[in-house]
Amino acid sequence: MAFLGDYHTHTIFSKRGKKLHAVGTVLDNAYAAKKAGLVELAITDHGFCHYYGIDGKEAFAKLKEECKQAEALTGVKIYAGLENNLDQRSGKKTSLPALMECTPDTLEELEIVQGGYHAMVRTPTIFRNMLFWARNVIFKFWPFKKKLIARNTAAYKRAIDEYPIDFIGHLNRGIMADAVEVAKYAHSKGVYIELNGRHKSLNKKQIKQMVEAGVEFICNSDSHRPETVGTMPVAVKMIEEYGIPYSQIANWDRLPDFRSQNFRAARAQKSGEVTDG
Repeated sequence: MAFLGDYHTHTIFSKRGKKLHAVGTVLDNAYAAKKAGLVELAITDHGFCHYYGIDGKEAFAKLKEECKQAEALTGVKIYAGLENNLDQRSGKKTSLPALMECTPDTLEELEIVQGGYHAMVRTPTIFRNMLFWARNVIFKFWPFKKKLIARNTAAYKRAIDEYPIDFIGHLNRGIMADAVEVAKYAHSKGVYIELNGRHKSLNKKQIKQMVEAGVEFICNSDSHRPETVGTMPVAVKMIEEYGIPYSQIANWDRLPDFRSQNFRAARAQKSGEVTDG
């Protein structure tokens, strides 16, 4: 028994100018996935607005083509996606998009849809940049904490409602929300909660409540180098220490049933199946 897929990995497409945030090509990750015995792999480089984000639509088109080529060479099913960033302000202002990168035309091109939060995003002004991350760094020590948690929780839930998110990446890393409420809501919508292979962002009490609520998890490496594709030490430690049933791990000895039509269509195409569109 083993993990059959890794749906959160980065490549040299995650960069700023010539400065790389991750090392290894799509093909490098694909060969690493094959060596690890994986059946499926997703390339989810940082979205357009991340400080080390992929360099626009043309770069994503190139990434998608490299995924096809790597799949043909390795036999591993490879899905092209982006690690989209939650805009926490959308928990208060409905005029703001819930995910910063997902313009409609880009969203249609994603083969897997990941939603999460990063502080390292580029907003229109330096002042907005400061506010974007400062709320969670500074306000947690202020009386505004409850309001902030409520706003961030609402932002997560709104993103799930408005976008076909397949899984929430490293929930509550760098941001304060009611993780259990978000996880329960995600589960009700068919969205997985990630157990990240590199970062621990959920505690034992939260995990226990999620397990009792029937929440399903997806374990991913969040790999930034090929040699760590398919390896999930932090996630595995949490499973063992917190007693998470493997039956609630969607990619353990089975393939996950992601909810987005993007993913379902891509999987069907890779499997040679005929769909109704």
